[in-house]
Amino acid sequence: MPDPVCVRCRGSLRTPETAGAWTCDAHGVVEPLNAALPAEAYHLADSASSSAVPVWMPWPMPPGWAVSGVRRTGGTGPSRAVAVAFMGPGVTARQAELVIVAEEPGVGLGASYAGLESTDPGFEVASLPFDAKLTAAGHPTPLWSLPVSDRAAYVGEAGGLWLWAIAWPVDEWMVVHDDLRLVDVRAPEHRALLAELPVALLSPHLAE
Repeated sequence: MPDPVCVRCRGSLRTPETAGAWTCDAHGVVEPLNAALPAEAYHLADSASSSAVPVWMPWPMPPGWAVSGVRRTGGTGPSRAVAVAFMGPGVTARQAELVIVAEEPGVGLGASYAGLESTDPGFEVASLPFDAKLTAAGHPTPLWSLPVSDRAAYVGEAGGLWLWAIAWPVDEWMVVHDDLRLVDVRAPEHRALLAELPVALLSPHLAE
């Protein structure tokens, strides 16, 4: 298994044994980001059982879409951020990709996939009109679009945690829509879904 990398820049890290904490030369103390894993049910189940944040899954899955990988932060403790990737037919493109991230504030995984330099979008986004709304664990969840040019990036808040949805290519922003419903597969009532999910090859965007 490859060594963990910086959650923000994917650079190499100094280990807690040598630096007292996972440390990046550019960003200081950070969460270690583990390698992206294919979407086999056991990888998803392992991520769900060791996560302190939701592992979001669209359900029902949009027609033609499949899970294409999972990636999480953390050393020996529970994950403070988890990203799950999906692939499917786009509206304007032959294939679209979507990465959904749940994370604690200050981690920076969602921001890195959105192409931002910061760790968080800032809670001031909630003072603006929202651009989309999905349902997360049964709760209506507003999302705000972010000013990035080569992908569509949305962020919202669910249960005090950031919820990011990043889509490629940028014209496929409509894959994040009001009818999208997310369930947290950490919940016992949703664990059975892991054996039913359609699976695709590992997402190249998730592995970046």
